Amino acid sequence: MLVAPNAYDYLVIGSGIIGVTIASELRRRHGARVLVIDKESGVGKHASGRNSGVLHAGVYYKPNTLKARLCVEGNRRMKDYCRAKGIPMNEHGKVIVARSEADLPILQELYQRTQTNGATSTLLDPGALKEIEPCAKTVSQALYVKDTAVINPERVMESLTNDAVNEGVEFRLNCPWVEPADACKARTSQGTVAYGHLVNCAGLFADRVAHAYGVGAHYRILPFRGQFYRLRRESQVNVRGNIYPVPDLRNPFLGVHFTRRPDGEVTVGPSALPLLGREQYEGWGGVTVGDSLAMVRFLGRLWKRNKDHFRSIAWTELQNLSLTGFFRKAQGLAKGLVEEDLVAGKSPGIRAQLVNTRTAELLSDFVVEAGPRSTHVLNAVSPAFTSSMPFAEYVVDLMRCE
Repeated sequence: MLVAPNAYDYLVIGSGIIGVTIASELRRRHGARVLVIDKESGVGKHASGRNSGVLHAGVYYKPNTLKARLCVEGNRRMKDYCRAKGIPMNEHGKVIVARSEADLPILQELYQRTQTNGATSTLLDPGALKEIEPCAKTVSQALYVKDTAVINPERVMESLTNDAVNEGVEFRLNCPWVEPADACKARTSQGTVAYGHLVNCAGLFADRVAHAYGVGAHYRILPFRGQFYRLRRESQVNVRGNIYPVPDLRNPFLGVHFTRRPDGEVTVGPSALPLLGREQYEGWGGVTVGDSLAMVRFLGRLWKRNKDHFRSIAWTELQNLSLTGFFRKAQGLAKGLVEEDLVAGKSPGIRAQLVNTRTAELLSDFVVEAGPRSTHVLNAVSPAFTSSMPFAEYVVDLMRCE
């Protein structure tokens, strides 16, 4: 154990849900001195606090992948945690609907995946669908996923952080990581910190941190902004739980969908717009020259190779830039929706999507890489929030401090 005043057994970069749960797991398992640093003034200010709050059930992920295994367990444990802490949930489940006959084979594939992955699901005819989600549209069949729930992610982040502090994890906010210093030291805006092992959970900047430690040179974060609308209260569309479309399983995005939050608000979205800046939440804010050049280069390669049908993603998201285009996507899911029902929603979130620059591939599964006295969480996109508790245990299991 390190005992110097500014020395820690573990230094965790990033206070999103992955950073906080890993820090807590390290503290519980090893009784270690753990410090979490973050450049923001509070925890979970990016994807962890800006997501839709859906606790996924393990529908979409190929059997035997890390996501499939950890999502099912994470769903159960997160719901147990919320019940124990008195955090409200909407447990009405989710329906996945077919917009055309071409969707039906994929719907069957999703049903098979739920059976293999251990999620609770049922295929419904239109009559049975009406009993669960009266306003949902489908062609021939729909898939009901009972285990899906919705929480308020900010409430969960606040509770998990309080638990971590009570367990002895230390936090330094307004404290960005700057660069590696000497061996087992990191330079921050608040001075140099010595550590036994560094854990990179920097989200949108995880690739930059990893590259500074000689890890993951062929990976780069490509940011996608998720914009939400919400249903006006006067809308005739009554969503009980979640209404999702059948997705294109070759792509990592699930499409525009309806989600009823525990407070009764219904969100519609998100879009998935590729950005020129890692924190381009609105307009041109957050755009940098370096990021812009890199993003244009990678987007060009993805477009040229059409890897994972990237052109179809780009075309779809360009349509979603307008309210009318977004409305058309949502209209295919719910009866009675009119364009006036969609009003400005909550602040957008940005997905830190990992790209393999050698293959121009958008990576779907979680990616964790080891470095010198360091561990780098490079791809922790959805369902990372759902999976965070078992994922933290998985990452700590991987660590081998030198």
